[in-house]
Amino acid sequence: MRRANTDAAKDLRRNQFLEAGLQEFFERGFSLAKMENIARRAGVSKGTLYLYFDSKQDLFMAIVSSVAVPRVEMLEGILRQANDFELALDLLVNALPMMIQDSKLPMLAKVLIGDAFAFPEVVKRYRQDVIERALASLTDLIQRGCESGQLHTDNPHNAARLMVAPVIFSAIWTVVFEQGAEQKLDLTSLFQTHKSMLLKALRK
Repeated sequence: MRRANTDAAKDLRRNQFLEAGLQEFFERGFSLAKMENIARRAGVSKGTLYLYFDSKQDLFMAIVSSVAVPRVEMLEGILRQANDFELALDLLVNALPMMIQDSKLPMLAKVLIGDAFAFPEVVKRYRQDVIERALASLTDLIQRGCESGQLHTDNPHNAARLMVAPVIFSAIWTVVFEQGAEQKLDLTSLFQTHKSMLLKALRK
């Protein structure tokens, strides 16, 4: 493969490494994934791969930044622009199915859950950069709803965790249990049901 000489070519090459890396991690797990295999998938030498990433862990964190962090930023944006809890839920219900179906998030979740003890520092960073940011935004939304008299809960933080639970369930389901299945999980219907249950549970 030709050497990348321009910034655009380097960005393209880097994205190819991220794609190849995610596929390797997804198929083999973090522990068994090898940089030489990732280089082979991308059609380059291992030395070329190391010009972009110092280690397997460095590459995985770059994948997290590419795949997960933009989705969290989108979630934060949705929740910031919604002054009303029900409006925020409507926006989330519309966005989440696409976020799961049209992204690599489920593949990332499978790697993290399946091999978490092998790379605790990466899991810690993911929790800080992705999960805790999402939970903080949801907690803030629920607290604002309680302060306005719209909602009632004794523990907004736990309520936020319960709000996000179907997202994790859906991500795992799509990459683990739908392999070879004839019937796919209807994410739109699932999140609509979740919205209805949340409103019944949290409305004052």
